[in-house]
Amino acid sequence: MEFPYEIRNSQRVMINDIESVLESGMHIVLEAPTGFGKTATSLYPSIKFALKHGKKVLYLVRTNSQEQKVIEESKKMGVLAIGLQGRGHMCPLSITKAELKNGNAEELSLYCKKVKEDVKSGNADACPFYYNYINNGEDIRRFVEEVHTSEEVLSKSVKYGVCAYEAIKDTLKKAKVVAMPYVYFLFPLLRNTIFDRMDVSFRDVILIVDEAHNFPDFARELRSDELSEHSLDMMEKECLEYGNREIFGVQCADLAEFIKEAMFRMQKYSDGDEAIVPQYLFEEELGTLMKISPNKIGQVAMDLLKYGMAIREERLNRRKLPRSYVFHAGNFLLNWKDTYSYDYLHIAKFGESTRLEIFCLDPSEITDIINSVYASVHMSGTLNLKVYRDLIGLPRNTMLKKYESPFPKEHLKILYADDVTTKYDEVENNLPKITKYITDIVKIGRNTAVFFPSYTILERVSNLVPFPHISEKKGMQQSELYEKVEKFRKFGGVIFSVFSGRVAEGLDFPGKQLEVVIIAGIPYPKPTARQKMLQKYYDFKFGRGWDYAYKVPATIKMKQAIGRLIRGENDRGVAIILDKRARYFTKEIPAKKSESITEEVSAFFESDKEKGEEGRHRDM
Repeated sequence: MEFPYEIRNSQRVMINDIESVLESGMHIVLEAPTGFGKTATSLYPSIKFALKHGKKVLYLVRTNSQEQKVIEESKKMGVLAIGLQGRGHMCPLSITKAELKNGNAEELSLYCKKVKEDVKSGNADACPFYYNYINNGEDIRRFVEEVHTSEEVLSKSVKYGVCAYEAIKDTLKKAKVVAMPYVYFLFPLLRNTIFDRMDVSFRDVILIVDEAHNFPDFARELRSDELSEHSLDMMEKECLEYGNREIFGVQCADLAEFIKEAMFRMQKYSDGDEAIVPQYLFEEELGTLMKISPNKIGQVAMDLLKYGMAIREERLNRRKLPRSYVFHAGNFLLNWKDTYSYDYLHIAKFGESTRLEIFCLDPSEITDIINSVYASVHMSGTLNLKVYRDLIGLPRNTMLKKYESPFPKEHLKILYADDVTTKYDEVENNLPKITKYITDIVKIGRNTAVFFPSYTILERVSNLVPFPHISEKKGMQQSELYEKVEKFRKFGGVIFSVFSGRVAEGLDFPGKQLEVVIIAGIPYPKPTARQKMLQKYYDFKFGRGWDYAYKVPATIKMKQAIGRLIRGENDRGVAIILDKRARYFTKEIPAKKSESITEEVSAFFESDKEKGEEGRHRDM
């Protein structure tokens, strides 16, 4: 098997490192810049080793759209690769039943199991797609092996009236490479189902984790849970619809009100819009309202679960999505009771919608399953190697490597201004000067993206600048955002976004589509009660609370934004950090203090071989 491209020296080094890790059955965490070719470079040694030793490669991605590249590269290397997506994306029945589009993985799994049982019992109408599949599925399974995307499989399956999801699952055993979202590996129920379909053990798997900087937070959120005021309102409505059973002497609809009231009472412990709930305090308040001992709340939770399961079963029998807010409340209360440990926070949040939250501090609670696979490769363009290794619980002998960009260093210039800041207590006085910096840089006439730490600062500056620009708004629909982005790509100009937005991390602007990135302030996480406790937890566990809770996330966000500039060997660009605190990041981001930003930016582009060509600004 040959590498499908002309191989660069830096890629050869990475391939050799991964081969070494695979030979010893270890793990590697690596950082390589955008445009390096990480997908092909990680797949090549992994596939070669898998073919020789009877292993299977699992390639984990953050979004469904990233699977296509994995499948394309694998097929260039001559092996069958399958992209797996959830029922929510691949169920053709959901196209005809709108209710199913909003189902979560568990609800859709229960629904699917029920209709398949009905089909096998002779009721073809329960799911005609599954009925047609079990009677004539060979053609669609063959098609799964030929195409590059799950979307193509879905389109074909709808056209011929067969089930795409079942076709993909039934092809997993034949595939040498399987690309799938993080959740399919991290969520035990899904993982066990997929491993059974692939017919492999953990020791048969080589795991590749792409965009690994997102992996710890995804795992942490998967282990977390919340119960909102809206969910309790829906629970009350559901109780009245399904008999309003009595739970410990209290009718279920009234219990929903008691839970809300106990939730509201947590506000006296807040220092703003959220509170860390002291141990057993919520149970004491709820017990007082119900006139029972707080020790009985666990049994209350179990009774709610039983009631919720009965509601789900009744809904399934009526061919409805098996959603139960009663079940969710019971499950949450049980989790709340079972997560009294140093690895979890219990939080009450207040505002437009009051809610309780169980927050997992330690992602290794769920990621430690990685230590069961044969070997793993974790990679990103923006990664603190040691922090990542520690957070997800990889062993100390994990190989940590950083690879240099294959592109000329002079193609990227990073500057910072040391006379402005967006620090909380100084931002108000600094906004006029930040606005002037942005305006002067935009006048140079290069396509520019400006990234802000928050929507509040974005909106303030947006109202002050004198030039036309495109802005990513809070809550903007994806279709509207992409329409604006395509307008920017086509006509150029200026686009405003935030570091947590989709422009900063997930979109490409090759060539001259983007030549200047302005970082308008250091994107430290907001110092909420949760973030402060996270800092204390990291101090206790790793002795580096501030770095792990604040500096590392800010560094990753800035590197992601800067990474929009250089996507290929001919790309050139300048990044400017408008914050004096940038001096604390020069080890991670090679930014140089500028005495005259506009002069240095202009000189950079004048030194280009295209000197004399006007910038590509056009009126929008």
